[in-house]
Amino acid sequence: MHLYEAFYDAFEKLEQEKCIELVNDALKSQSINIEDLYENVLRMSMSHLTDVESDVNHKIWKEHIQSGIIRSVIEMAYPYVLKQRNKIASKRAAVICPDGEQHELGARMVSDYIRMMGFETFFVGRDTPRKELFDLIDSLKLDLIAISVTNYYNLSKAVQMVSFIESNFPSIKLIVGGKGFEMNPNLFDQNKVEVTHTYEDIKRVLGNIV
Repeated sequence: MHLYEAFYDAFEKLEQEKCIELVNDALKSQSINIEDLYENVLRMSMSHLTDVESDVNHKIWKEHIQSGIIRSVIEMAYPYVLKQRNKIASKRAAVICPDGEQHELGARMVSDYIRMMGFETFFVGRDTPRKELFDLIDSLKLDLIAISVTNYYNLSKAVQMVSFIESNFPSIKLIVGGKGFEMNPNLFDQNKVEVTHTYEDIKRVLGNIV
């Protein structure tokens, strides 16, 4: 049985220890790397998660348990992220979600991708108030900000964030990603913003600035 199939079977049964054991064994044996784990196991498993808007039988308690499983696996894999990291650059990055965006697992994986590219990376995560952006950027002396949106109704807040950053910190590189942008991939065509969905996208965009 392939890792994804075994993992998803345990994931659906809410068997957290089994999920962690499967991934830990695969990483230790080097039969999978972080990119494969995130793209072909975790993201694929998360793609089956529903919400109250798309599924009348959605169970919030189950979604929370499964989200916790994914989060535990990501944290367990962190030492392997550091092993795969390129040489550490002098650049600094932060990964944020707009005010109101509660889903941050995709953003958490993106922060590891950026760290693997050599950036010193700060994971801010969900529900970041726009009014705190100036202090965030000024305090951390950032070179890059990644904005993640899962729910499309938070796109307007992402647009406001981008506008603020471009107006006040024009030298900062901006990338965006997340399920929310799949419905509107051309949202930032008039901005100097890169839309990314995979590690390959991030490597393509950031490869020339690390």
